[in-house]
Amino acid sequence: MSSLNFNYKHPLFEKTIQLYGDRVGGQGNYEFAGLAELNNTKVILLHGNTNSLEQPADWRRFQRLINLAQRLKKPVVLWNIHLENAATTQHQTSLALATAIQNTKIQLVKMQLPIIAVYDDAYGWDTESGKIGWVDGCIIVKQDKVGIQNHTNSKERTLKGVCKENEISEQIKKLLNELSKKPSEKLVTDRLQSLGVN
Repeated sequence: MSSLNFNYKHPLFEKTIQLYGDRVGGQGNYEFAGLAELNNTKVILLHGNTNSLEQPADWRRFQRLINLAQRLKKPVVLWNIHLENAATTQHQTSLALATAIQNTKIQLVKMQLPIIAVYDDAYGWDTESGKIGWVDGCIIVKQDKVGIQNHTNSKERTLKGVCKENEISEQIKKLLNELSKKPSEKLVTDRLQSLGVN
């Protein structure tokens, strides 16, 4: 993968290096995708938008970054990317897209390090569904924290609620610390169970 942007500024991360490198059909549509550092914790960060994960190039870039995270032994933070919804709605669109989704799904399940999701106020996460997708933990920004407390208390996998975006950094660190104590086999098993695979 190559980098074309060393100067991207993400509000929560001190250092970022955006990574590209798809030779087949473009770089994918993300606000940011690459390496990021939060208080000396290095992660692979993918920050999505409403058009992310609509094209095969989006999924191929996603897959390359998951592979990079595995090689570098770094956790993954997905920001405003709901994989379950995207995979369900996009899977039947084309063979190329279905193949890219399936390959990414396999890589995610096998990931040996924590994968967490962050949904800010711009995303509009559905608290009623309680679904957090193919990740190990989730942070949701909601003004009404009471609305997600039941999900937070009842979920086997970790779901955190915050009222302000400036609380996200601390929750990311806490969640990564908590999940890093789990054996990698347990992370993989939990993901398989979330997908209904025994």
